[in-house]
Amino acid sequence: MMKYYYFILSLLLCSFASNAQSTNEIGQIALSVVMPDYFTDLNESQLSKLETKIAQIVTSAGVSDSGYSNNFVIYPKISINETNVVEGGMQNITVVSADLSLFVKQIERNILFATVSKTIKGSGRTKELAITNAIVQISTNDAAFKAFIEKSKTKIISYYESKCAEISNKSDALVKTQQFEQAIGLLMSVPEGTSCYSQIQLKAIEAYKSFQKINCTKQIQLAKNAMAMKEYNETLNLLLDVDPASPCFKEAQSIAKSVESKITAEEKKEWDFQMKQYNDAVGLEKQRVNAVKDIAVAYYKSQSTDVNYTVIVR
Repeated sequence: MMKYYYFILSLLLCSFASNAQSTNEIGQIALSVVMPDYFTDLNESQLSKLETKIAQIVTSAGVSDSGYSNNFVIYPKISINETNVVEGGMQNITVVSADLSLFVKQIERNILFATVSKTIKGSGRTKELAITNAIVQISTNDAAFKAFIEKSKTKIISYYESKCAEISNKSDALVKTQQFEQAIGLLMSVPEGTSCYSQIQLKAIEAYKSFQKINCTKQIQLAKNAMAMKEYNETLNLLLDVDPASPCFKEAQSIAKSVESKITAEEKKEWDFQMKQYNDAVGLEKQRVNAVKDIAVAYYKSQSTDVNYTVIVR
């Protein structure tokens, strides 16, 4: 697999969050599930089960449950309304009724986008078991939950529709000051389905090309260092990150030619395949899109911060 953005990734690796997201989530609407450390009447195990249920509600509606930028979150509130003990048989049964509410909020501007509430019920030998049973019985395919997520998706798209021009202009300013990672991260935060999505992707590719023109000499130096250490396959991997549109591409090809005879037949086959992609306009554009996604994910991982439940519910 190509090692896009290798040198910046290596610099940022130590600061990445353990719950790092993948490039597959770029372009998707995402709702990060945020849970409290403590809920009255719920223990740690029950909170974990509730979190899983919320994640399933989100993903069953075709939305990612772990946004890499944490800009939109979904969080619960739950309150026990009624607890009854039913006598009979060998043992008494405790029945609980609770209100479960879910909220979608945009963090940056503290905007509440959508809410939904459902009454859930459960039973068990104890109140604790009854609450657990109520959580387990939550239907993740409930029509009310699906409508709630769809409403949230629509509002998120509308939010980005209103921000297209602002995001575009801000990215231009960031590119001019050579803040390429931030510019690309900002542009790739726009989800598919937004009317400006195609235009934003093109701007991200242009920002990537500008980045390549400035930084390709660093990538060449890394390749030369790897070659000096006789790490020839690593040399080629690093050279693959030099875009054909960059001023260093000819030098990259020259270095590659000098090490081609020193790699295995399998490595040579992989290199030839990648070069074929460079000569194919569609393949080259796909590689650029993948590189841009890698940069966006790397940027947001480096900026990753925890969202405090107590703060967002205020």
